[in-house]
Amino acid sequence: MIRIKNATYRGSNDRLALYDLTIPADFNGHLILFIHGYMGFKDWGAWNNLSNYFTEKGFGFSKFNLTHNGTTIDAPYDFKDLEAFAANTYSKEVADVGYFLDHLSQEFKTLPTIHLLGHSRGGGIALLKGNDSRITSIITLAAISSIHSRFSDQNMLDQWKKDGVRYVTNQRTQQQMPHNYDQYLDYLENQEKLSIELAVKNLQQPVLIIHGTEDVSVSITEGEELSKWTSTPLIIIKQTDHVFGAKHPWNENYLPAPLELVGEKISEFILQIDSNRSIQKKMIEQMIEFTTKNSIKNEKEIPFIAQLIEQMGLTKNDVLQLFNSHIKTQLPPKETDRIIQFYRLCLLTLIDEKITFEELSKLRNVGINMGLSPTATEEIIRMLQENKGQALSPDALIQVFKVNMN
Repeated sequence: MIRIKNATYRGSNDRLALYDLTIPADFNGHLILFIHGYMGFKDWGAWNNLSNYFTEKGFGFSKFNLTHNGTTIDAPYDFKDLEAFAANTYSKEVADVGYFLDHLSQEFKTLPTIHLLGHSRGGGIALLKGNDSRITSIITLAAISSIHSRFSDQNMLDQWKKDGVRYVTNQRTQQQMPHNYDQYLDYLENQEKLSIELAVKNLQQPVLIIHGTEDVSVSITEGEELSKWTSTPLIIIKQTDHVFGAKHPWNENYLPAPLELVGEKISEFILQIDSNRSIQKKMIEQMIEFTTKNSIKNEKEIPFIAQLIEQMGLTKNDVLQLFNSHIKTQLPPKETDRIIQFYRLCLLTLIDEKITFEELSKLRNVGINMGLSPTATEEIIRMLQENKGQALSPDALIQVFKVNMN
């Protein structure tokens, strides 16, 4: 077991900030990386309990302070560096995630499967950084859907520009938290990069959106927007607030019930991704087997596989494993998925506009092993040959199998 508490990493503006990392003895290969929210920090409330919840289930868990969140290395629980807090920007927070991923890359010889988990503003930051190739999935808790909307009050902006700084009351500590006008200027300069809507619409990784019905800090309508943009269901936790029943300090040794339910939803989500990735790896493995048969690597086949790998969200490490080992996984349970897998193999075989007897035999055997209709698979092969490897429409593909169903 690995347990690191209050170690440091170097982030934006070369500032040091604290992080925790726990890898259990029965590590399942999945590391959850937690990003705190506005006026938050890694040890706020029940976040330590949430870490324990996951590590007890075999997940790794790491949480870190953003470099300009106002805490210090010597005072990790208090906002004692208000100068740093005032100088914070959204861009710095996105950069901090990248810096911390770089730090983890040095800690691990091979990075585990990483899932970004962000709360509130941290959820928005997770979505903005989600396109990083080291990230497998993004999970948000009560996340914001827009940075632009935080700057929608023109009177506030005018006064802020005039004064150069504005103050927001921390409701827990009653501190007046300063924000330099540079924060808004940074947003104006990086509007496209800081558009959460644009970022999520371009994400390839799976996303889990969770929100509470009684959230008065970030309206559930923002969760609904994220759900719409990502085309994923919104997981609604009924009768719970912005922090899912937690508070600071949280002196109990258990999670509040709503946050425990959140933990269950996240666990299910990650394990389902694991199952899906196993199926995807099997599909790529079969294609690699075709490509490397008799040590032939066709220059047209490799880009085709690379494009599919990118679409599936698999990493370079995933693919290297597949080239060097035989992974035993189950075929897709749905017949439509098996049909699509078989079709991709056909396209790969015919991409050089020729096919050998050995390749035809292999395709037929693959179709039989997938439990597909031999007559239908033979018809697909014939159609692809006649079209010189050109793609068939999905409707035509499904129709062939419908006609030949018993």
